[in-house]
Formats: sequence, C-alpha cells, structure tokens
Amino acid sequence: MLRSPLRAALLVALPVALSGALLGAACGGGGDGAPDASPVDADVAPAFRNPVDLPDDQLALRALQVLGADVEGASSTGCTPCHSMTENRLREWADFTNDALGDCLTDLAVSSEASARQMLECVQQRGGTKTGKYVTYALGFWSAGAERDWWSYAFRKAYPEDGATRWGEFVDNVRMPPGGLPLLTDDDYDVVAEWFVRGVPLLDELLDEEPQPGECDALVTPAVGDHVAAQATSGWRAINADAGMLMFGCGGATDPRDCLTGEPDATTTEAGAGWAVAGQGVLRLLHTTGFASAYWSRGSADGRFVGSGAHNSGGDNLPFGRDAAIVDLMGDDRTIPVDAAYDPGFFPDNRGFMLQGGPRNTCAMSVLTANPTEILMTEPGCAAIGEVGLYQHVGAAPGGDDYFAIDGPFVSDDGGHFVTSGNPRADFGADAVAGLIPMVYDGSTFDAVDAIAIPTPYEGDPVLSPSARLLITRVTGPQSVQNGYILRRVDATPSGGSFDVATPTIARYCLEGGKPAFSYDERWMVIHHYVEDTDADAQALGFVNAQDAGFAPYVELGASNIYLVELTTGQATRITNMAPGQYALYPYFRSDGWIYFQVRVLDQRAEYVVASDAALVAEEN
Repeated sequence: MLRSPLRAALLVALPVALSGALLGAACGGGGDGAPDASPVDADVAPAFRNPVDLPDDQLALRALQVLGADVEGASSTGCTPCHSMTENRLREWADFTNDALGDCLTDLAVSSEASARQMLECVQQRGGTKTGKYVTYALGFWSAGAERDWWSYAFRKAYPEDGATRWGEFVDNVRMPPGGLPLLTDDDYDVVAEWFVRGVPLLDELLDEEPQPGECDALVTPAVGDHVAAQATSGWRAINADAGMLMFGCGGATDPRDCLTGEPDATTTEAGAGWAVAGQGVLRLLHTTGFASAYWSRGSADGRFVGSGAHNSGGDNLPFGRDAAIVDLMGDDRTIPVDAAYDPGFFPDNRGFMLQGGPRNTCAMSVLTANPTEILMTEPGCAAIGEVGLYQHVGAAPGGDDYFAIDGPFVSDDGGHFVTSGNPRADFGADAVAGLIPMVYDGSTFDAVDAIAIPTPYEGDPVLSPSARLLITRVTGPQSVQNGYILRRVDATPSGGSFDVATPTIARYCLEGGKPAFSYDERWMVIHHYVEDTDADAQALGFVNAQDAGFAPYVELGASNIYLVELTTGQATRITNMAPGQYALYPYFRSDGWIYFQVRVLDQRAEYVVASDAALVAEEN
C-alpha cells in the first residue's frame, strides 16, 4: 500500500520494467564455488560501475523496487526473504558501501600492482577477522558485484601468481546473493549502486515506515506452563531417553549430571580459569579447535557431533580447504571437513543434519556416522531442499514423521573475532515473514513441500523448538535495538498435504541477546549476551556502574556470556563469567539437558567447545 503522495506521483512518471533476474534472496556471505574466469584487457581496468543519469526521485524508487522494499512495484523476492528493507538497514548498507569506496577503493583505474594490492588488503582488513577472511559487511553493496570483471582484474593485477584463485575465494566469501541465486543484471546493479553512492536520497519519503513496537512489556501466559508440563513426558528429551539414545561421555551413567566426568573441568585449565559462576554447575572443556569458526555452532542430539562454519582464508586456516566442519567428539576428536559454509542444524531425533552453502543442504545422519574423512554434501542420503533459506532452525513433531525448518529475516552474528561491544541489531520491518517448511523423511533422504508464511511484524531471527511447537523471535525496537523476545505457540493442523498454521503469542521476555536455543524438554532456553557499555551490564558483572575502572577493559575489549532462561518465569541467570576479550557464544542443548557453547578469544585462532550442566543443577533447586 502506498503511504505517501510522492510514491504515487512517481509510479505515474516511472513505468516499472524490472528484469527477471533480480537480487534474489540475498541472505548472507558465501557462494557455490569460484566464478568462471572472465577475460580482461591486461592494460585497461573494466568499469567498476556505470553512473546512472536519473533524477533522485526516479532513481530512488527503482532502487527500492530492485531491493524488494515496501514500495509499489517491488520485486516479490529481492532481499526480503532474509533481510527486512528498513530505513535503518538501508542507511547502514549505504554507510558500509561508501566507507569501502572512500577508504579502500581509491584507485578504480587499478594503475599498478601495488595499488591493486593496497586496495584489496584494505578491504580484507576492514573485515576485522582473525584469519583475514573477506566479509560481506566490509563491502556493503559492492558484494553484489563480486563476480564482476573489475574485481577479477584487480585480483589478477595485485597477485600475478594466483590472482584468479584468490578472486574465486573472495567470491565464495562475499558473493551477494549467495549459493547460485541469480545476480543482479548490469542495469539493476548500476541503479542500486548509484543510489547508495548518492547517499540513499528520498529514502524517508518513499519508505515511510509504520511506527515500531513500544517498550517491552514482559508477559508469560498460562499456555507456557501447559506446554512445558506436556513436554516433560512427551517431548524429545523424554522420547530419546526412553529410546535409550546413547549420550556422548555418559558411559553407563543414568543421571545426566554424572556424564562428561572424563572431560577436564574447564576452570582447571589455563584457558578456562575464571569462566565458571559459583553455584551454576561445572564447565567441561570438550574440544579445542584448530580453526576459527564462522557464525553459530550447533550439535547433535546425543552430543557427539558439533558443527560450524569456518573462516577459511586462502587455505591457511583450514588444512582441508573447506568452509565448514563437523567435530566428532568420540575418540580422537576428529574434525570432518564439509563442503558447505555455515548454519548447522541437527534434527532432535538424530535422523539428520543441515548445513547451508554447499551443493546440497540436508543429509541423513548415516552420512555422518559412517566415519567419513570428509563430507561433500553430495553423498547418497543428502538432498538439496531449496525451500529452506539461510539461518534456518529445525524441529520435528514428537511421535510422528513430520519434520520442519523455519527461516526468515535475520541479522548476522559473527562476534568475537573482533571487539564486539553490542548485541546484534534487531532490524526487522512491519512486513517481516517467517517461513515454516514441512519436510518428510523416507528412510534415506529428506524432502519438503512449499513454505508456509507466518507473519511476524517487526520480528526476525526465528528459532523453532525441538518439537516444532514453539517459535521464538527477536523483536525490533527504537533505532534497531532489540526489544525483547516473543514466544509463539505453533498450532499446525494437517491440511491437503501441508498444514494450516496459527502462531498465537504466549510470552514476551524483555532481554537482549543473540538467537536462542531451546532445551529438549522445552523448559529452558539459552542465549548469549554481549557486554555493552551500560550501567546494567556493569552491575550484572559486579561493578558499581559503567564508569567503574574495573569495567573499562570490558568496554575496550568486549565480552559475552551465556544466560539460562526459564520459560515459565522469564527468569534469566548468567552461567558464565568471561573475562574481557573472551566471548562465550551460540549456546544450545543436547537431549539430556547439558548445554554446549563456543568460546572465542580475541587474537586467538583456536576456539573451545565447552559444556555446562547449569540447567541440570537448576532442575534440582
């Protein structure tokens, strides 16, 4: 619906004739392999972009249409399956775009090898990663042109010996949209680039957003208690225990708290001294990686496998040259390279797993338990389920064969590789929609039907509970600061080969942090929270206020901690005590109630996989 006279006038003046190859689902970094090498004149750099001679009003409308923003005539896909086109987000993209151009891309004629290398190294350093990986946000909109001839020319000019290979790695890391989705046409690319370079003129007038939600009002309805009570006996924790699922590190132990006793107490190690919070159980150090992970980690229901993306930079970070890995904690903690990029997920019954950014994204667990030396995501048992977008989470209905994934608008969170001093933005628009994708398992592979749209205005980063009966989202607040979490019940009724779905809100938790994860009995969730320069965060760590001298190192180096949240009360309890420059991140549960999480340390490539029994301790209190 039009909300301003200016838009109405422009639609008369500017016919919409956008090409069919629009931006697609521009959902995150990564790609599907090196691009084809394009021949370039060795003496003349190709055009970086072509200026567009349109007045601001026509340029702005067409750019917003290409991006899929909420204007008449917009693309039905654009960026919106993964990113809400809000004013704050578009201004942020414009800042990244122009900063990269002004700070790094200062010689578009690529006049010498030294100049080319200086520009590319500047872009690389802007990413701030420990491995020097090129990252999308450091480029802004220019990531949508990573496969254009100018970048090929610049890499070959900068690195005569292996420039084509380096360019391919660059494309794999930053290509927008990722994974084989159609690129912008040259005309559409130039239109959007011109609009960003001009500083997104008329954005406020054309987008004219509706008011965002007000202050967070905490809410827990009786429906939450009813759900938790039912899951205690019919949820996946109970089902897997009754089925005798063998949990990693338990041996013959019948009490989960007696598991993992063979793993070192993290606080007795040099790395983990000081990590524990008194009264919140024990921390076990399960594994030390040889690489820097990318985005989040997730693990199998039995706690044996831990999957993550990996920051690969020219092959020097991962000895196996892949961009994802799954660690098998059994035996010698084998690291299995995976031809994928990020977003691991494991089904709650241990039947399968997902990883995005490879040739296929969903595999049966048999692919992993066959003790492979690597996983190509093309093995029998793997499937390409195109209905499932990035940043997905998975679940399964107890007592049946109905599997589900959820995706929707998201905000990338890869903190701890550099100083990270704020929680992820919550930049979701009034038109935000989550997609619930039903899947079936035929005994060897998974298949899916069309996604079911779930309107989630001003909500994003959707996470599905193991039973697929709860959905939680992060909520937008003023200036894109998170405004709590909303918990919805998922009422899915079979209908004609799919489902009719209702998602009533049953709770709201006034907390800030990353994407949460549910326990298998769905009594708890866990989040990571980045320490911010506020009195509240300083006091949570025992300081008087944010001006306390002891708090200054946290402001300088950042940190993050894990919080355990009881869904029936909303009570949040900090269960780690990380020092400045230490980041406890991406917590999740295994089936018996142990919590796993990742620890990153500034200026250190190795990371740690840590387990906590804090939820098990809380159950006894």
